[in-house]
Amino acid sequence: MAGILILAWARGMIGNRHRTVTAIAVVSALLAACATAPRLDSPLASPRGASPVGFPANIRTETTDSDFLKENAIARSGALAKAADRTVDILALSGGGAGGAYGAGVLTGLTLAGARPRFEVVTGVSTGALIAPFAFLGAEWDEKLREAYGGGATGNLLQSRGVAALWDVGVFDGKPLRELVERFVTDELVAAVAKESASGRLLIVATTNLDREETVIWDMGAIAAHGGPEARELFRNVLVASASVPGIFPPVMIEVEKDGQLYQEMHVDGGASTPFFVAPEAIREIDNLSNSPRGANIYVIVNGQSASAPRTTSNNTLDIAARSFTSVLNHLTRSSIAQTEDFARDNGMNFRFTAIPSDVQFGGSLDFNGPSMGETFNYGQRCASSGLVWVTQDQAKARNANEDAELKPFAEAGCPLLPPVR
Repeated sequence: MAGILILAWARGMIGNRHRTVTAIAVVSALLAACATAPRLDSPLASPRGASPVGFPANIRTETTDSDFLKENAIARSGALAKAADRTVDILALSGGGAGGAYGAGVLTGLTLAGARPRFEVVTGVSTGALIAPFAFLGAEWDEKLREAYGGGATGNLLQSRGVAALWDVGVFDGKPLRELVERFVTDELVAAVAKESASGRLLIVATTNLDREETVIWDMGAIAAHGGPEARELFRNVLVASASVPGIFPPVMIEVEKDGQLYQEMHVDGGASTPFFVAPEAIREIDNLSNSPRGANIYVIVNGQSASAPRTTSNNTLDIAARSFTSVLNHLTRSSIAQTEDFARDNGMNFRFTAIPSDVQFGGSLDFNGPSMGETFNYGQRCASSGLVWVTQDQAKARNANEDAELKPFAEAGCPLLPPVR
């Protein structure tokens, strides 16, 4: 099963002989590690309503709790209603590993174009969770975002455990990922998130609790507002957990309590349970109470490709399994896009999304090579700064049918135009 997980997340790994050999080695190591690395002594899985030690229960919940974000939204809507433009802007950032360079480039490109909204709600999953604080804090943090995703900071992210992977968890050492998060998640950043959260804005990150097999959504503003080293530590742990692809990086253990009983939860990549997170209950409440005359704007950045370029599948187990699970993930992403657009339309909101087109060369979610990350970052920034980044499903369909002359600039610039999602 672990071998299948690595195939599901390692999009684009199989493209040449070297990558195929690497994939086989990774899968072999994961299969050998399936029954190793026992957890620390712990009682049964934590019950619903448990909270990290020292923190109130209202900093997080499972997605099955629809009232959590609704209540948070109502509590903050008064502050948001005072916004100058009275328009609610929501940004959802997907997973995608190295593809996060695209989303980071899009954000900096929007800044250059003078077209970057002040997002009232920002949500992030996996690599999108790492980008989310910078997106939340705005253009003043673009240089940090560029530093993190422009190709210079991730070159040593994948450090193999070697033979240690046979008895430990994660093919790659988790220390470089944690050090990367610690480098950018400073006291200054956490304090800035707390300040912006106090104005009513929401920063939400998703992880997957493997013990309960549920998506957990974390109110990062509430964590930041707690203050002190405990807040910074939990803030970092949540981001590391959300970016810890199962089988690739070790999971993050978080101690929680309820009714005086301590539990240990295993958290991994939020992308294991959701491609991105829109928080519809919060959006609906905030939009209703903001008295906006235009309706909320929902933006989704897919940090990767939602469709693969056509090619002949090799008649071997590895390639068949890899392409099968890539197909599942692609369809889940496109289905989520379609559902989000339906939600926006039904509630009088505006919807736009973007992703790396299938015909654009992309090294895949595990290609953290500096030059490759830099190229992806620059591509996203170029398209966004040229105003050629956001599309609707109708525009994507029209472009594929060559029906809309207004979309020719997208094609000529090689910028995002996606295949229909249904």
